Amino acid sequence: MKSFRTNLVFVALTTILAISSCKKTEDSIKGTFTNGIFIVNEGAFQTGTGTITFYNPDSNLVKQNIFESVNGRPLGNIAQSMAIYNDKAYIVVNNAGKVEVVDPSTFKTLGTITGLVNPSQFLFVENNKAYISDWVGRVAIVDLATNKVKDTIRMGTGPDMMVKTDKYVFVANSGGLGLDSTVSVVEYSIDQVVKTIKVGNAPSGMAVDGIGKIWVLCKGKGFSGWSQAGDTPGKLVRIDPVTMAIDFSFTFTSTGDHPEKLVINKEKTILYFLFNSGIYRFNTLASNPLPEKLVSRYFYGLGYENKTGYLYASDPKDYQNAGIVLRFRADNGSLVDSIPAGIIPRGFAFTE
Repeated sequence: MKSFRTNLVFVALTTILAISSCKKTEDSIKGTFTNGIFIVNEGAFQTGTGTITFYNPDSNLVKQNIFESVNGRPLGNIAQSMAIYNDKAYIVVNNAGKVEVVDPSTFKTLGTITGLVNPSQFLFVENNKAYISDWVGRVAIVDLATNKVKDTIRMGTGPDMMVKTDKYVFVANSGGLGLDSTVSVVEYSIDQVVKTIKVGNAPSGMAVDGIGKIWVLCKGKGFSGWSQAGDTPGKLVRIDPVTMAIDFSFTFTSTGDHPEKLVINKEKTILYFLFNSGIYRFNTLASNPLPEKLVSRYFYGLGYENKTGYLYASDPKDYQNAGIVLRFRADNGSLVDSIPAGIIPRGFAFTE
């Protein structure tokens, strides 16, 4: 009898310890990646895999390659962008032709969106519908309840950045490996292009300001540092979403440097972008606005965090080894600190 009771006690204690151990493990995973910033690293071109770096500014914690660490498989080549909507994170993986869906707090996989060729950007539209721009000349319509592509909408060449207004989604046709100079306007209630607006060569960035105007940053034809005959300067244009017409245009003077990576501040009044080996700002409320250089240094990617008012700018170093991300105060351009990243850091997603 004594032996039987001892065994019962032993089994009970073992069960309690096992449950406590499981709970501790689950608790340690839950919320691991909250209150922080995600850095999207492309990974080595063609031969490598993209990665995601997590940074918690409160604890100064940095964790590299968290997708593979949590899920036991590589993310894929090339990590292009990441967006967080409705407690889910959508990581666009360009060369792999997919979007990985994860829980942003644990980074455990929730599914994969396939049926894509060269996806670039993810945009939540309404209810369970999202758009994914695909460089093959289309936007995929995705049912987020099933993570399936339901249909596609034909665009111009190399559709890339997208922004949404009350009724429309504006899609920048960047040209991909070719050249385009248009923005497609999609009425998303019917998933149809209702207008095509000519802007400037290679529209690569878009932002909506505080009064609902659409700002489009056009790189121009050519590549910075590789001037060729026939290159064109970049442009910054503003579209009135009511008239669908351009009501402001600024043309850069250089054909050797090309602006890109447009972001906007929390108040929706100041634009920031990369140009001429630096970060520039542009006051949309000024009566005669001109670009103003804020930081002098070459960067590859740019982001803006609403919570702190900090700019995040990535330095890919040699494009073969780990890069870094520098944080600057957006109001005066002063350096705050730097964060170790993965190979070719290019984009950011903020948990705010």
